[in-house]
Order: sequence, then C-alpha cells, then structure tokens
Amino acid sequence: MKKKYFRINYTALLVFLISLNIIHSKDNSLVESNNWGYSYGDLLVQLDEWNASPWVTIDSIGASVQNRTLWELTLTDTIQSDDPKQTVYMHVRTHPNEIQSFWVANEFINQLLLDDPFSQEMRKKCTFYIVPMYNPDGVELGYPRQNANEIDIESNWSTEPMEPEPTALKQRFIDLMNSDQPIRIALNMHAAYNGNPRYFVYHHENGTSVEYSQLEQEFIGGVGSYYSTGIGPWDTFVSWTSGTPSQYPESWFWSNHGADVMALTYEDWNSDDAGNYDSTANALLHGINEYLMNHNISTILEESQFPKAFSLKTNYPNPFNSTTTIRYALYEKSMVSLSIFNSNGQLIETLVNANQGIGEYLIQWNSAQVPSGIYLYQLNTSTSTETRKMTILK
Repeated sequence: MKKKYFRINYTALLVFLISLNIIHSKDNSLVESNNWGYSYGDLLVQLDEWNASPWVTIDSIGASVQNRTLWELTLTDTIQSDDPKQTVYMHVRTHPNEIQSFWVANEFINQLLLDDPFSQEMRKKCTFYIVPMYNPDGVELGYPRQNANEIDIESNWSTEPMEPEPTALKQRFIDLMNSDQPIRIALNMHAAYNGNPRYFVYHHENGTSVEYSQLEQEFIGGVGSYYSTGIGPWDTFVSWTSGTPSQYPESWFWSNHGADVMALTYEDWNSDDAGNYDSTANALLHGINEYLMNHNISTILEESQFPKAFSLKTNYPNPFNSTTTIRYALYEKSMVSLSIFNSNGQLIETLVNANQGIGEYLIQWNSAQVPSGIYLYQLNTSTSTETRKMTILK
C-alpha cells in the first residue's frame, strides 16, 4: 500500500472544528459535543506531531459514513530491522465514550517512540499498525457507542452489508493476513465501567479451542505480570462459553485464522479516576514482547546462512532476576523440546514441545513463579541433547 504523507491546513481545521461546536443529538435536539475530551480535530493535530517522527508513517484505511478519514499509524524501524518482522495491530475508540482506550494507546505510541534500548528493539523486530480513532463520526456526533448511522460497529461484522468502518478494517486485516508479515497480535481497545481492575475479554475454549485458550491465558498472564495491581487475571471476564459468535472482529480472526492470531479485546477502566495509562501501556508492550519471544517463528535465512550444527547458547542475561532469553539453532527439521529443571532434576516447565524447521530461535522465560537458585535448561531433538545452567537471583 502506497504511503501518504500529509501536513494539516490549520485554517481549514479551525473552520471544521467551529462547524462542529453545535450538533444534533439522536433525538434531533441541539446539544454541544464535548467529544469526551478528545475530538477528531485533536487527532488531526496529534497525527501531524506523530508524523514528525522518523519511525512513523501515516496512511488511511478508508472513510467513515460521513467521509472522515480512518487514519492508521505505521510505527517501526525501517533502517535497522529484523526479517521477518512481527506484526501487531491495534484499533481504538470503537465506542466514542470509552476515551480511556485512546489514552492507553497514546501512551503505547509514546513509549514506542522513546530512545531507550527496549523501545529500539521493539521497533526493530515489530511493525505496529494503530488506528487511533476507528469511529470518528460517533466521536463528533456525541454518540457513546454508535456510528453516524446509529449502528454499534463493534458487533457489525456478521451483518450484510457491513458499515463502512468495519468494512475498511476488515479489508485491512485481509490484506495484512495475505502478506509476508501477517498479524500475530490484534488488540481491540475499549474501556468498561466495571474495568477496575482492567481486564482482557477471554474467549472460552467452547468458542475457540483448548490450545488457543491456553495461549490466551499465557498472553494475558504475561501482560498482567508487568502490572499486577492494575490488570486482572485471565478469568476476570470470560466470554464465548456457549460457542463462537460471529459478529465481532475477534470472531473474524478466529473463524479465518484460528490460533495463528492472538486477537483480544482489552478493557481499560471507564472512569475519570482511571489514570496509570503509562503503566498499562508498559505492561502491554512487555507482554507483547514476551509472547512473541515465546512463540517466535524461525528467522528466515538464506541457504548459505543455515546453521551447520545443533547448538544451545548461554541464556542472556545470566544471572537474572525475572526474565531471560534462551537462543538455539537447528540444522535440520526435528521434534524439539526445551525444558527447565531445578537443581534436583525436577521438571519446572516445558517451554517448547513442537516440530520445528531449520533456523535460529529465541525463547523468553519468565521465572516469576520460582525461587532463586541454580536451574538447568535442556534442549532435545530427535538426534541431540544439550543442557546448560542458569542462575536466578531475586
């Protein structure tokens, strides 16, 4: 898709905003639109600021009912980058009154634009696509949950014809899933009045699969471990207990791509007292990183770069407090297991148990649930076994 760069005409913007000071409510009475504290005009100004970053490009995925542009940020490092990159998608403010979802996304973007090593690494290995205002008409019309046609576009994915906003987003998902860097994680950002603690909408195995429900628990637990006082456990809100619904964006991902995409709704706290958006964004970023590391696909290599031998590298960092990274290489396709044992030889956790192809792999282990001490990590293939030591210091 061809990238479009733009600069904002502030005079036109001012006229546009003035024209929206007074609008018609759903019952045709005149009301003043407060946009819940952040308007489409505010977004246009902020897009211009984000676009000044070398890591950001701005494009459109389509238009709303009233022809407002549905803007999309692409945030990544195009100079120093891993190949293949991991793709993360986030769309925000489906329901206009859930403004807290935007403040989390705003902090998420701000942290990705920092110059610290973690943010640099995330830009290097991931491409983030973010739609910061998915329902701009609803925002400007003062509708809490609907678009300009008074439709809740969150649950419009099984309706024919679909509204313009989900039609545009669905097509974007299709394009990315058919690319060489398909979406790995898709976050649908919301805010609930019962969102204290904040939570993810967990999809029960009755509507997905046992495998996927375990992946959900891992992802949600990973995010929550970085903000344990603010984000609830995976079973805070359980959905899809009686089967798979068809009307949500997560429904589309599951029906078309199964466990290949970690597609979840996140609910912040819909309250003026919510705050801590930076803590939430930090937890999301680190949880995303942990999940992608634990389920990393093999690095794509030229044949001349294929590993010549089986190898298990020293973990890094070592010693470590909570999280460490284990690297290994395979020179042939094999059934692989990577397991953690304590010093008495008791199995603590199996990190990998799958068929894997030729390539180099990175796996991250979070030791938050085990005490300090010396541990062993062992890599087994059909032809080789190797064991190394690591030390946890807490």
